[in-house]
Amino acid sequence: MTPSKLRAVHNKLILDASVLINILGTGSPDTVLRAMNRSVLVDEVALREVTIDPFTGKSPADLLVSLQTSSLIEVIGMDDDAYDLFIGLTGAEAPDDLDDGEAATLAQAAHKGYVAVIDEKKATRIAGVHFPEVVLLNSLDLLATPELLQQSGREGFADIVYFALHNARMRVPSHQRDWVVSLLGYGRAQECPSLGLLPDSRVSPLGK
Repeated sequence: MTPSKLRAVHNKLILDASVLINILGTGSPDTVLRAMNRSVLVDEVALREVTIDPFTGKSPADLLVSLQTSSLIEVIGMDDDAYDLFIGLTGAEAPDDLDDGEAATLAQAAHKGYVAVIDEKKATRIAGVHFPEVVLLNSLDLLATPELLQQSGREGFADIVYFALHNARMRVPSHQRDWVVSLLGYGRAQECPSLGLLPDSRVSPLGK
């Protein structure tokens, strides 16, 4: 019923800043993270890029501390080997260079064997070239899990996806957009510019 590629073997996830921002944008980050029931890591470099809670428009500092205190996310730093990978990614010649948060996320994933959760096309391309062994997921893979659907109910589930799109402008790969429109309904999906060009309005809502 969902397009999520999150599997039981994906037990340690490291999130890029944009992914964490999308989760905050749902307004229910604790619900989303608890439903995943996995170790969720964020590199301290990526965390510094999370400066606004898109749900409230305010500083996310207190919320991020709360999520760490509740053991829903863990903030980690790079060791020397991961840092070497990080420098190689940030210092590469354009167009193969990455910003600090994306580079830190991929460096940690490649060094430690974590699943990298990242949305940007450029970072995904570079990861495929330099770290083909790294498993890559995106924000929707975390938000569209059957576990979250079961816990939240269909309306709550749709709200979570909608708020990530509307508040945080979550990116959705083209092959997953039909499912999102079916979930939200065409009218509500039109309120989410990050979906881009929408499919035919005759697509009926999920489960209808």
